[in-house]
Amino acid sequence: MQLNIDNQTVTARSGESVLQCASRHGIAIPRLCSHSSLPAFGACRLCIVEIDGMRGTPASCATPAVEGMVVRTNTEALRDLRRGILQLILLEHPSACLVCDKHDLCDEFRPAAAKAGRTTGCHTCNNKAVCDVRVLADELELTDLPVPPVYRNLPLERSDPFIDRDLNLCILCGRCVRICKAQHGRGTIDFVGRGSQTRIGEAFGRSLSEAGCRFCGSCIDVCPTGSLADRYAKWYGAPSRFTATTCTLCDAACAVTVHTTAHERAVAARGVDPRVPICVLGRFAIPEFLNGTRRLKTPQIRVGSRLRDVPWQQALARAAEHLRPFVGDGFALVCDTTNTLEDRYVLYKFTRDVMRSPHYIELQPDARGVSRAGLPDGVRAALLTGPFVDHERLQQLDLLIVQDCYATATSELATVSLPVAVLSEVAGTWVDGDGRMRPLRKACRGPGTAKPDWEIISELARTMGETGFEYESAATIARDIGAVGARLRIRQTEAPIAATDPSRRRTHFRGHCLDDHVGGLSELNGVEPALATAAVGG
Repeated sequence: MQLNIDNQTVTARSGESVLQCASRHGIAIPRLCSHSSLPAFGACRLCIVEIDGMRGTPASCATPAVEGMVVRTNTEALRDLRRGILQLILLEHPSACLVCDKHDLCDEFRPAAAKAGRTTGCHTCNNKAVCDVRVLADELELTDLPVPPVYRNLPLERSDPFIDRDLNLCILCGRCVRICKAQHGRGTIDFVGRGSQTRIGEAFGRSLSEAGCRFCGSCIDVCPTGSLADRYAKWYGAPSRFTATTCTLCDAACAVTVHTTAHERAVAARGVDPRVPICVLGRFAIPEFLNGTRRLKTPQIRVGSRLRDVPWQQALARAAEHLRPFVGDGFALVCDTTNTLEDRYVLYKFTRDVMRSPHYIELQPDARGVSRAGLPDGVRAALLTGPFVDHERLQQLDLLIVQDCYATATSELATVSLPVAVLSEVAGTWVDGDGRMRPLRKACRGPGTAKPDWEIISELARTMGETGFEYESAATIARDIGAVGARLRIRQTEAPIAATDPSRRRTHFRGHCLDDHVGGLSELNGVEPALATAAVGG
């Protein structure tokens, strides 16, 4: 069907609203309660339009597009009405900065929000760089408020893992309430109270954890004001790059978008498909795990009883020197399937062709992600990519080389310790629980001089005088082994099991307990399993 919007003839799809049709054709209509992942709500009234033959100013989000309809979205009368609506919305929202005639100068000389426990204006708001309300205030040329605003003085809520809540910023748009119901089939949070006492909360004064929150983070993603914030990412501001890749923290292999800063630091991760929630690991664990202060950053070699930082060339030379006497059955290499296909191929090739050993041990993590192995009798030297082997057995070795992402009791025993890049710090191919190949795309740089496993092993082989390890990239290896055609898992019909029941998440990655490196995960151990099955909303 065809209709006219702002003197443009456009085509509408069956069942489409005026707002959806306009947005699809690049015609911007202001809105706050509306979101692409949610059904129409019609609460904020900012998306009002004028339609020939229709009384009043209907909300475009809740008005179906009809053949021959003539719509106006940006008349002066509409702008006046929207400005008045926004003024009313802001009467219980810290808004001094929005109507200040000096806010342009403030943004120029103080572009980042100042860290503060309580938000009193845009200059102390963690959501400053991406706030929908700021954008609307500028578009509607908001310069004053009709009556003095009222600060609600509600307490800041920081007792739950991962999420900070400042309900003084809440404008009751209902996005968070509706996304929870749409994606999980029931509402962990809802409108509580009546009239001027209405707020977003849980029944009976419970916490999010007690109310059965899955901590998928979808409520944060749709919040337009910063009332709900990712505790880890909130002060980094707007990311400069977004990279779609695969979460390899469990076999579900969800497609996620990793948000990175201008300094190539990962600060957040979100599901590629906003209609389907991802689990707490995919949403919150990736950036915090990658940016841990205990990450291995520099190659180290043992000098006496201590490990000392050295350049890569010196570390590889020391590893090559110590490995040569153990060529044959006395050497073993242990990794697990959290590595990419490219890593595993090069690790296997090194074991077989360089070390001439049959002891290539590739572990399959259990349901919790735990990988454990023993070493064959007669093995006196080993290269491990994680803390997979019993400490007592490692103490019996003559040589231990560890390439890992975090320092552990295992790496402390090493003759040579090499820092590894992981997760969204590397590119490659990964196999999910259904046996399908999924792509990893490098979104951020590793800490210090950390490198991917395949690159470390290739350089080590060349240092030992071997040929056949002249790989330029993971893509080169992928072509050699036929790992082509990997695709992101974008179209998911249902959420992964851990998104509906956080207690069933994986607890380990690459031999490391995730609780030790991601603040908040340990608090979920007692969370009551969710009662409803996740559904695709919107």
